[in-house]
Amino acid sequence: MSTGWKVGIGTVIVVVTMTVGMWFTIAYISADAILNPSPPRELPFLAEQMFAAQAVEFPARDGVRIGALWVPTVAPAGSELVQTRRPTIILLHGYGETRETLLPQAELIVNAGFNALLVDFRGHGTSAGGVAALGTLDANDVLGAVDYLVTRPDVETSRIGVQGVSMGAAAGVIAAAQDPRMRAVIAEEPVSSLRDAVWTAYRDRLSLPAFLFRDITLWLVERRLGEPLSAVSPAEAAARLTPRPLLVIDHASEAPVEPGGAERLLNAAGDPKELWVAPEFKQTSEGSPVSPAYATKVLTFWRASFGLQR
Repeated sequence: MSTGWKVGIGTVIVVVTMTVGMWFTIAYISADAILNPSPPRELPFLAEQMFAAQAVEFPARDGVRIGALWVPTVAPAGSELVQTRRPTIILLHGYGETRETLLPQAELIVNAGFNALLVDFRGHGTSAGGVAALGTLDANDVLGAVDYLVTRPDVETSRIGVQGVSMGAAAGVIAAAQDPRMRAVIAEEPVSSLRDAVWTAYRDRLSLPAFLFRDITLWLVERRLGEPLSAVSPAEAAARLTPRPLLVIDHASEAPVEPGGAERLLNAAGDPKELWVAPEFKQTSEGSPVSPAYATKVLTFWRASFGLQR
């Protein structure tokens, strides 16, 4: 073999090696970005809100320390609470967010006579956990929240519900399928497949070509999590909620994390179930931070699910 051929082959080997190395490095960095969407930070108390709050901690079902915000109900103006124990809603944020994004739901709920527990998922906000679990282990955080609530003297343990957004909705459905102490579920913009949802989040956040990086990135994510994303199915869990009620909310003004996820989750669930397409969520006028239609739908669902009169 001539010297020229040797140099050419050597050059090709070097170029291919460098290309593969760069491709793998980009995929590794992408996987790390997916698993670390929200750096831990101290969140402010709700001083600007018109209700009290207390930072609390409890272990997830698998022992990870979870941070949350306990917001007790408030009595309507000019009245007093006549019951010590109150119905309680666990509020769950979406991927890459923290419990502070749930303040509009919390204000609605506590002013209507319910307690609220705003949870930071592992790897998010004030909770421990090396990385975000992307829905694979997050149900343990929700189960830990229920275990915590039943120890509180101000919680009516027969009336605990869960309300989540996006991946928080998926985790809430999965946890409720495992624990009947959660009497009803609201799933806002839910995902039916964790793998599809993670891919959508990957595409939107990192803007890298799918055909080059999708499969290797998701493979690296699953190696870090120690569990394939396909091993946990919100849709299959939804089928096990019956006879507990499920309300699926699709926000018409927002692009879903998983297009069609709300319909697929609803189709998998048994009765009683309902899909509601909300024309708007927040409002900018004075008063409640959520729209009147959203407030009416959510509160009507919780009151009916818990057998409460208006």
